[in-house]
Amino acid sequence: MKANRAIRIALSTLVVAFVFAQRVDAALEVAVSVSPTEVQVGQPVDVQVRTFVPFGQDSLQLPLTRPDAYPAPSGLWNVLYPIDDYPFDVAANADDGTSIPVVLHLDATDATLWRGSFTPTSVGVWTVRLNNFAQDRTASVRVSAATPNPLPLGAAVIALVAGLALGIAFGRFRSRIAN
Repeated sequence: MKANRAIRIALSTLVVAFVFAQRVDAALEVAVSVSPTEVQVGQPVDVQVRTFVPFGQDSLQLPLTRPDAYPAPSGLWNVLYPIDDYPFDVAANADDGTSIPVVLHLDATDATLWRGSFTPTSVGVWTVRLNNFAQDRTASVRVSAATPNPLPLGAAVIALVAGLALGIAFGRFRSRIAN
C-alpha cells in the first residue's frame, strides 16, 4: 500500500515537472547584445545572448523592488534561466546583403550567457539576428573604414632629430678626413 502511494507521488511529481518544463521552454526569452557598438572593418565584434524566463511578479513571492535588468511587460519579471542546449541560429547581416554566421558557445562560468564573435568585412550597419527565434531579437554595430595607423608625432620628431644629428656628425667626419 505504501509502495503504491510512493509510486503515485513520484509519477505525479514527474507529470508536474514535465508540464512546468514545457511551459518554461515555451516562455524562453533572450536578450542580444554586441560589444563594441562601433568598430572599423576587420575588428572583431563580441556577440552575447542571455537567456531568461518571464515570471509573474506575484508568483515569485519575493520583495523585488529593483527594476528589471531586461525589459518585460507590466506585471512580469525576467529571471535569468540557464538553457544549455538551445540550437541558436545567429547571423551578422550587413546592409549590402553580406551575411556571416555567428557560432555561439555556452559561457563556462555563466549558464545563462552564450558568446560568439564575428569580424565585419565591409562598412555600414551590421545587424546581429537570431534567425530561429519567434520574436525579432537583434543588436546592431556601426562599422567604419579602417584608417591607417599614423606614426605618432613624438616618434616622427625623434626620427627627424636623429636624422639631423647623424647628418651633422657625418658632415663633420667628412670634413676632418678632408683636412
